[in-house]
Amino acid sequence: MVVEPPVDQKQLDRMKSIEWCRRLLENLDDWCILDTETTGLKPRYSRVVEISVLSGRGELVMDTLIDPGVPIPQEVADIHGISDELVVGSPSIVEAWLQLQEVTRNKLVLAYNSSFDRGMLFYEAIRNDLPKLRSDWECVMVKYSAFVGIWNPRFGNYQYQKLPSAGHRSHLDCKVTLDLVYLMGESQA
Repeated sequence: MVVEPPVDQKQLDRMKSIEWCRRLLENLDDWCILDTETTGLKPRYSRVVEISVLSGRGELVMDTLIDPGVPIPQEVADIHGISDELVVGSPSIVEAWLQLQEVTRNKLVLAYNSSFDRGMLFYEAIRNDLPKLRSDWECVMVKYSAFVGIWNPRFGNYQYQKLPSAGHRSHLDCKVTLDLVYLMGESQA
């Protein structure tokens, strides 16, 4: 068990999250926000069913359903609302990959729980013999958790905060993530 940091360290960590967001907000064209919806929670075995990318300026530069080529489990469809019927006629991940590469090229990619989305796309690239995305990634969830400052003694880090409800569609989750970047960037220490 890792001991909770003192108050001054927690304040410093919160300020680092604020400053990180302020730097982002000074360079809106250098980054984007990405979110995926999937067939499950295990990147190695799950498939992407929706991808959205929002520019730092809030413009939706990619928003597409993806035909995963496998059935979408009903319990997952009940969460994000994306069913087998909804993805009929949608591009495959292979067909959508070029656009994804283009909209993320030379951008810092932000995601809420970036290890999940990055992992999903990593395994989709391997599975489909696609070139890996050449972008750096950062996790808004980690920054927001430090901003909130609730310590998790079990894991020795700031407790991860759930993304405020956006409806579990990727374009909505991107928008809420962008709102959090602005919220933190416009906050006082």
